[in-house]
Amino acid sequence: MQNKSQTEFLGLPFQEKLEFLYGLPARTKRDLILSAPEAERLVQSFSPETLYYTLKEIGSADAGDLLSLALPEQVQSLFDLDCWNKDRPNFARMREWIEALSEAGRRRLADGLMQLDMEMVALLLRGYVKVHRLDDPNAAEDPPFNRYVQFDEHYLIEFIRNDAISQHISDFIEEAFERDYNYFAGVMEEIYWGVEAELEEEAYQFRSARLSDRGFPDYFEAQDVFAYINPREFLKIREQYEKPTRADMLDDRELLPPEMAPALAGADASLFNIALTAGFAAHSKRQVRAEMAMVSNQVLMARAVDFGDLEAVRVAVEMTHNYLNLGLENLAGGDLDAAVEHLRDTHLKLIFRLGVSLTIDLRKRAEETLARLGFAPGRTIDIAFLDSPYREALAGFLARQPRFFAGLDGKGGVEMRDFRTMRDLHLGYATLEQIDAARTLLRALFEIDIARPGFRASVAAREIRLSQIVLTAFARAAMGDTLAPEPIEASRLTAMRDAVMSYRAGAGKLGDELRAIVEQTVAERLGDADRAAGAEFLNSCLNLLEEEFAALGAEREIDPRFIRSVLIKRG
Repeated sequence: MQNKSQTEFLGLPFQEKLEFLYGLPARTKRDLILSAPEAERLVQSFSPETLYYTLKEIGSADAGDLLSLALPEQVQSLFDLDCWNKDRPNFARMREWIEALSEAGRRRLADGLMQLDMEMVALLLRGYVKVHRLDDPNAAEDPPFNRYVQFDEHYLIEFIRNDAISQHISDFIEEAFERDYNYFAGVMEEIYWGVEAELEEEAYQFRSARLSDRGFPDYFEAQDVFAYINPREFLKIREQYEKPTRADMLDDRELLPPEMAPALAGADASLFNIALTAGFAAHSKRQVRAEMAMVSNQVLMARAVDFGDLEAVRVAVEMTHNYLNLGLENLAGGDLDAAVEHLRDTHLKLIFRLGVSLTIDLRKRAEETLARLGFAPGRTIDIAFLDSPYREALAGFLARQPRFFAGLDGKGGVEMRDFRTMRDLHLGYATLEQIDAARTLLRALFEIDIARPGFRASVAAREIRLSQIVLTAFARAAMGDTLAPEPIEASRLTAMRDAVMSYRAGAGKLGDELRAIVEQTVAERLGDADRAAGAEFLNSCLNLLEEEFAALGAEREIDPRFIRSVLIKRG
């Protein structure tokens, strides 16, 4: 019985069937294709990348039915994408695809394998056969007693390996002999005479040329997708390029795979996706998707991603979307109409480079902060005396490819991720300003210069954080002591709690007296500008104190071993 989706799909014209399949899970896509009377035409209308990622998601063990409908050129692209480890063939993956392809019979298998470069086929067959030339005067007079076959008077083929595809290899050799003797003889000669390193190099060069034709540049050429472009000069730089027409970027027959298109899970509300949906007709959307696929291809090559690692591919394509969205938000200022116009007038690679460059500018600003803290620039470093999320955020900003610490966005995440929006970028700059302000605040309040080597040496072994210094000093002041970050005796923690906290109906918050002390001290020792700049950092410190002691309650005995917000004198 047909379900609603299948009934709807089967009633569509051919081109709309292709559109319907866009973005569907691979197994759903396969089931719909196989239910259609024009299944073979649908598969053969896919771009090689579409078919490849669909088959990879399904898995080679279950991919035989779709693969049997593919064109030999699509099979060749599948091997190009999946059967290499950098510049070396991956024979294990080749065997998996051969086993899947064999389900369609030896003729389809031969169609696919004969489309591959002869050097690649020879390298594969060398693992299964040894070729003896019968006219070689140096050959042994008696043929080997191992299993062998002879198709003509020139070659004796000895089988040297037996595994799941050995019979398929035998069938392929026989089919090649019957179909095209010149091809058969060429493969035999390559197996007999070829030097393995030379065969690999030639096969790799042929593969690289084909990938380049499909928008996959080589590793070094692909690096320019991450090249810096001055965001302040972007509009002038864009004027040097012709506006994109995108008319020749996508054949109407082709449909890009979900992994190579802007429609990513969780990204539907991005300005990029909204502008694409609101400002472009169906055909134009396909053109923009095609252009994004080309940018994604460059990212994949620049990052040396293994195409067979679908998770790594997803991460790279998600990165492409994130930088595109970041660049577009910067250009449009959040305005949808402006975003649509910029998307129409700007090559996506330029928008991507703009997004990358915005994060590079943030990294430069983070390096300035690092220098003000007394550390040498050009280092990605974990500064232990900074509190979370400042410590993690600064380390992420300083990475070669700057990363955003999710803890900054207030949602409780702890992972490092790409910058996605201008809000992420604004949070990044605000965080750096707060770190800078923390140095000013500690110097003004306690005459402590956190940039001095002596300070770093004194806190490193004791794992002291800036918030502990600030809170310890104010807690002492609240108990009537001088404003100094001297560790508090464990026996006085109960008194400290009474001095800094207020409890009502079981709920605790910082007491008004403590807040008054903080406000008065800051007003006396910092100017208006420094006070405003340090307010966020100071509030974050006070929040740490409030959260820890509110959870303890008014009556609960305090165990000094578990107190983290203030410095405690042990013993």
